[in-house]
Parts: sequence; structure tokens; C-alpha cells
Amino acid sequence: MQIRINVKGASRRKAAVVQRIWAYPDRQMTVEDFLAETVRQCVREYNARKDAGEILRLFTSEDLEQKAQGGKVAYGSPMDDRKADEEKAVLTALQCFDDGIAALFADGVRYTERKEIIPLRDQSEVTFVRLTFLAGRMW
Repeated sequence: MQIRINVKGASRRKAAVVQRIWAYPDRQMTVEDFLAETVRQCVREYNARKDAGEILRLFTSEDLEQKAQGGKVAYGSPMDDRKADEEKAVLTALQCFDDGIAALFADGVRYTERKEIIPLRDQSEVTFVRLTFLAGRMW
């Protein structure tokens, strides 16, 4: 099934939400299953970019526009040649969810427990929100 994932772009000038469509297994999933599958897809995509081994890539105007909407325009792959570990990334994401650092909304409903069943269907909309806390001194 195709799920629409909302991703907040990290841009100082423009707070953009970019929507991506990813394929998921057509089965009932808990929050934990959904998070794990999403993280695995992200890690595979990241590692595939690293495998491409592009030092410098020329962008078309469409590529530039798409990357600008996402909040980051970068050339080539990161200089670090290490690949991401899927299982470590899944454990980290689940820990962030448990600690309340990341929130998950599916079709307008917030899910707060790992074992909750998410009633996803084709073209469901899922939004991830990273909750950050302000830190600093009180003067």
C-alpha cells in the first residue's frame, strides 16, 4: 500500500513540509512495526546514496527545486564512508518515540504507545514531528 509521509524540512528561512509517498506491506501494523519499517526504508535509501559513490553531481532545475523544497541542497554524498546500521537505527527511533522526542500522527490521530494498532489504508497520511526542547540559561 502507498502511504503519504509528511517530512518537515530543516530550513531557517522557510518552514516547509514535504510529502513523500512510500510503499508499505499491506498488513495490519503496530506503531512499533510501522516505525521499524519506516526507519529501515530510510536507512536503505541512505546507504544506496552512499553506494552510488557520486563525488559531484550536476542538478537539473527540477532537482534543485525539489531539494530546495526539502530544505537542503547538497552536492554529492557525505564524505564519511560508513554506512548506517538498520537495527541500531530502529532501536534509536523506538527509544526516541518512547522518550517523547518524536511524535507520530496517522490520519490526524496521535499514537503514543508502541503496541497500538495503526489502521492504515492505501493513501493514508502519516506525519512525524520531532519535538525539541529549548535549552539555555535564565538571566
